[in-house]
Amino acid sequence: MLTDTLIRSRKKEVERTDDELMRSVQRGDNAAFRELYGRYKNQLFLYCYRMLNDREGAKDALQEIFVRVHQNAAKYTPGTNFAGWVHTIARNLCLNVQRGRKDQVDFDETSSYGRIDGDSEDADVYLREKLANEVAALPAIYREAVILREYEGYSYKQIVEITGQTMATVKFRIFKGREILRKKLGPWLNDGSDDDR
Repeated sequence: MLTDTLIRSRKKEVERTDDELMRSVQRGDNAAFRELYGRYKNQLFLYCYRMLNDREGAKDALQEIFVRVHQNAAKYTPGTNFAGWVHTIARNLCLNVQRGRKDQVDFDETSSYGRIDGDSEDADVYLREKLANEVAALPAIYREAVILREYEGYSYKQIVEITGQTMATVKFRIFKGREILRKKLGPWLNDGSDDDR
C-alpha cells in the first residue's frame, strides 16, 4: 500500500504541465512534443471533425495543427494558456479549409418530421445524429461558437480568447446558434403541444 502511494506520488511529480512541455519543445525535446500530441489529439480531432464535418479532412487538419505547433514553438510565450493557443491554431486552420472549399456539403433535408416510433434507444441515436447534422449545417460563425461552448466545454471568456471576438459577439453567436438548433429540432423535441414560450 505504501509502495502504491509512492508510485502515484512519483507519477504526479513526473507529469509536466503543458507550459513545461512547450518549453521543452522549444529546446528540441521530441518526447515532450509527443506528450502534448497525446494529450490533445482526440480533443482537437473532434473539434476539427465537428467544424469540417469530414473525417478525412479532420485527420489532415489534426496533422497540420501539430506541424504548426512544432513550427511555431519558438513563438509560444511561456505562461500562455496552451489549450487556448492550440485551439486558436485549430480554429484558424478549419476556417481556412472552409473558405477553400468550392462545394459545401449538402445535408439530406428530405427526412420526415415528426415522432420516431419504436425503441427509445433508436430514437436517441437518431436524435443525436440529427443534432450533429444540424450543428454541421449551422452558419460557420454560429457553428464555431456552439461547438466551442457545447461540445468543447469552454467558458465564454475562453471562447473570447480563442476567437478574438468581443464577449457580446460570442454570447450572441451562441444564443443565435442555439435558437436555430431549437427551431430545427423542435419537431423531434416537442411532445406535440405548442407551449414553446
